[in-house]
Amino acid sequence: MIDPDPGEAPQPCCGNNLPNRKEAIKMKKKKQPRRVVAVALLVMLMVAGVAAPGSAQKITDFTADQVLVGAKGKVERESKLTVAGERIRLDRVAPADPKLSFIFRRDLKQAVTINAGKKTYFEGPFEEKAFAEAFGLPLAAKAERAAGEESVSGFPGAKKEVDQEIDFKKAKKTVTSTVWSSERLNLPLRVKTPEGQVFELRNIKEGKADPAVFEPPKDFKKAAALKDVLPSDPFLDDED
Repeated sequence: MIDPDPGEAPQPCCGNNLPNRKEAIKMKKKKQPRRVVAVALLVMLMVAGVAAPGSAQKITDFTADQVLVGAKGKVERESKLTVAGERIRLDRVAPADPKLSFIFRRDLKQAVTINAGKKTYFEGPFEEKAFAEAFGLPLAAKAERAAGEESVSGFPGAKKEVDQEIDFKKAKKTVTSTVWSSERLNLPLRVKTPEGQVFELRNIKEGKADPAVFEPPKDFKKAAALKDVLPSDPFLDDED
């Protein structure tokens, strides 16, 4: 048996010391893939959060069906809605006669009424009253209050009651509308008027429309007055 050289320094015991440099580098390399995976998962979650239906991302371009339900629960009118930012178009679907379309251009402060049956259209100024009547909206809010939350057509909606003052038999009367709105859309999901009518958006689908949709047909005749296109106000003709 050979005895160790007394002058030779004792070798350290690996089991009781920190890993050497090679082992430390090896461990560091093992951790790097985990970090990459963690970052990738975080990015995926962020993207999923943006695209999720419940997120707050604004939808500026979409189509929907607008349904008007009377106070007795019967569907009185159906229209096709097309929206592109401040450009909005409503095409009357039912009743099919008269074949009316309404274009609201906030960007141009212009409104266009189209009668496809007569192949005529009228261009006039954008009016808040006509726009409000088309969607059942209260014109001037005297007061409003939160009334809970309720989803409409798959969109989470904030529900509120809106009071407005109207002229009634030579006097002032306060009436209340209920409005369901989503922070993702620039139009209400549902409106219940003081008379009990309900305006509701259904089958809401995101997508860009052809810009030509928001222009009057080139082969239609431009009318000098609205009465040449409509016999009366189309939003006041419907019976309950």
